[in-house]
Amino acid sequence: MSWRPTPITTERLYLAAPDDVVQPLFSLEGGSALDQALPGLPSNWKIFIRESGQPIGSIGFIRWEGEEKLGEIGFILMNKYTGQGFMTEACKAVLDFGFHQMELEIIEAKSLPKNVASLRVLEKSGMMKKDCVRARLWSKGPLVDLERFVLTKSGTCRPMDPQENFEGNNLGRENF
Repeated sequence: MSWRPTPITTERLYLAAPDDVVQPLFSLEGGSALDQALPGLPSNWKIFIRESGQPIGSIGFIRWEGEEKLGEIGFILMNKYTGQGFMTEACKAVLDFGFHQMELEIIEAKSLPKNVASLRVLEKSGMMKKDCVRARLWSKGPLVDLERFVLTKSGTCRPMDPQENFEGNNLGRENF
């Protein structure tokens, strides 16, 4: 069974799959934008201000693993709209969509440690800092440290044990 993201409406925002972008097709088997030869951008939903119809950013699932019921979100917001709670509002709506429509059990997100605004969005959305991972921001980019945040459908996440050794971006269900 495959599906495409449906529009989401929040108090101040309207999230819609853009017509001008090839959308990933979600399936129970999972996959990523890369697996489907799509750019690894969070292009599932364009974010619009409901009142004006102004597009202000995008948000979506940049990775999902159907068998593990795991997804990863990413987002971007135009600078002039930061600090107004728009991305937190969009993030909460997409997390809810992931848990209830995609039937995910675990959703994660990563951010550069110096990106204070993104870290704050993840915290305000209910996600919990899990650990720091070495990863690439783009396929041929250098390895960098990224803060990894996690939220489970039950809302619980065991704090990181310093003795645990996490490899790359893989999440083991035993860590929750």
